[in-house]
Formats: sequence, C-alpha cells, structure tokens
Amino acid sequence: MSGFSFSTTIQGIEREYTIRSVNFESIRKIIINLNDRDRVLNTQETPYNPNQGDEELMAMVKHLHEERVEVFRELIRISKKLEKKPDANSNYKLGMVLLKNGMGKEAITEFRRALTLEPDKAPFLKHLGVALILEEKYGEAIKNFQRAIEIKPTYPDIHNNLALAFLRTENYPEALNELEKALEIHPKYAEAQFNLGLCLVSQAAMNGKLDEEDQEKVNMHLSQAVELNANFNNEYYKISKGYLAKGRFAEARQALVEARTAVLSQSGSEIYNEFYLRLKYGEEGVDRKSTERYISKLEDILEKNPNYVDIHNDLGVAYLIQCRFLFTRAINEFKKAITINADYAKAKKNLKLAENEGKGFLILLRAILYF
Repeated sequence: MSGFSFSTTIQGIEREYTIRSVNFESIRKIIINLNDRDRVLNTQETPYNPNQGDEELMAMVKHLHEERVEVFRELIRISKKLEKKPDANSNYKLGMVLLKNGMGKEAITEFRRALTLEPDKAPFLKHLGVALILEEKYGEAIKNFQRAIEIKPTYPDIHNNLALAFLRTENYPEALNELEKALEIHPKYAEAQFNLGLCLVSQAAMNGKLDEEDQEKVNMHLSQAVELNANFNNEYYKISKGYLAKGRFAEARQALVEARTAVLSQSGSEIYNEFYLRLKYGEEGVDRKSTERYISKLEDILEKNPNYVDIHNDLGVAYLIQCRFLFTRAINEFKKAITINADYAKAKKNLKLAENEGKGFLILLRAILYF
C-alpha cells in the first residue's frame, strides 16, 4: 500500500502550527502530529485495515486529517469567543484541551482567564502549574501548586504535581516529602507510588549510587504502582528494571519517565472537554457521527482502564447526548408518518408525547452539561 500524506499550517492563538497526517504501512496506523516548528506537540494514532485499497485508504487519511484540522480551528475560534466573554469553567476546559495537545503557552492563557473569575479554585491553580511545568517555568509552577494546597490541603494530586515540579528542579528531598504526603492522604494512588520510585532513581542518577534501603523503597513503590495500575507494567518499565539491576541509574530514570508518559497519555478527559466545548460554543456543534466516535474513544479507554471513574461519568453524559440525536430522529419519523397520512392518530399521539417529554430531556441534558 502507498503512503499518503497531508499537511496543513494553521495560525493558532499564540503562533503557527502544522498538522501532518500520514499512514505507516509497517505499523498499520495513521499518525496525525500537531507540530510547533520542528517539535511534535501531540500525536494521535488510528489503526486501519491493511486490506483496504489505496483509494479507500487515501480517503480515510484525508478525512481524519481534515477532521483534526477543523477541530483545531474550532478550538481557536472558541478561544477568541471566550476572550471576549470569559466563562471560568469553559476557559478551564479549553485550557485542559490545549494542555493535552502540548500547547503550554496557550493553556496558561486560558487558565489565567479562568482564575481571573474564580481566583481560589484549586483545580485551576493546579493545571496552571502543570502548564507552567510544560513551559519550564518551574518556580512559578511551584507557587501555584503551593497556593492550591493552601486551599485544598487534602487533594493528593496537587501534592503529586508539586513533587513533579521539585523533581524537575532536582530538589529531591522536597519532591519525596510531597509524594509521601500524597500517599498519606491516598495510599492507593498509583501515580504517586510510581513517582516516588522515579524520584529515588533520579536521585541515584545524580549521586551515582543507590543504597540498600532506597533500593528496597524503589522496588516496593514501583511494584505497588504496577499492582494498582497494570498499565505501568509496560515495555519501558521492564527496560528500567534491567538498567536498575546493572546500576545504570540514568538510563533507568529515562525508561521510567517514558513508562509514566505512556500511562498518562491514556487519559480521556481531554476528549470530553473538547466535545463539551464544541457542543456549547462550536459553530456547528456536534453531529451524531462525531458523538458516536467520541463514545467509541471513551469505550476504548475504559476497556484498558475499567477503573477510570471520570471516564465512566463522561461516557454516561455521552450516551445521553446520543439519546438526544435518537430522540430527534424519532420525532422526525413521527412527522413523516403524519405527512404521508395526516389522519394517522397513533403517530399524532406519539409525536405529542415525544415533544412534551423532549422538553424535560433537554432541561436534564443542559443541567448535566453546563452546571
């Protein structure tokens, strides 16, 4: 099969970006990259059937490329709308989508807009800190995490993120202290368990040694992370174990960083946030097919990670949105029946009942989505 490639340059909020889409026969996947100059910020992969003909495959690559380009352009349009009329929750969700796409500078802008309206919202401060880490502004990130902890001291994920900021600045004692606090609050916090092991290995890479006590701690915390979340037991984690056994701490550290990145990239929150923003602010909203694709993505994530509570909730909302489309289709069919036979009493009755119930359903859906 031939390799098909499409490329589009888009003027973003802060700078120009390029979206490149290509199919790779060797791995049977279509890869869509979001690039800032020569740096890849975000990658999306879609498997394809190798038995497809060239014409069908080219159409698939082109369709996925154009869809990604349009979604990106719509996010830019939504940002401009929110600049004129900010909404804390929507600015925050847009920041989350931009952050997941590796667009730290733009995400910082959206989180700061949200904080202008709600300055004491701990999740806003936390994700601003995460975006600042992405832009390597570690001192500022630490201040935002510390402020978030003042507001919500019992949120383990804020302690975990503060630890990551300290880790980036090689302040290992403070990083370990914050991770221990996170685990005091939530002992089964898999990411914090993994990060504590990573922190000890990073410290060993700097010092060139790992004493017996710390070696036991590394094994214990990494093993607990894998037990709590099997996704940590990936190829990079297995590679890190080989390096650790040989005392090659720098290589072990890098392998653990890759293992952690592979797990965290499986989160589906950005899918929901993107869908929410397009539904509320998009020029064309979302259609039935895009809703079905969204549901399919969430179902794929849950198949691999059945304990993701937020994704179960998001999928529930998606099913309700799907019901809205089916509800509309049902009403249209009743109307067609009446058009064909104006005296069809049963269709008239069903249409009246559906339209009455539909008003209540829309109120429910708006309440769940926007409040």
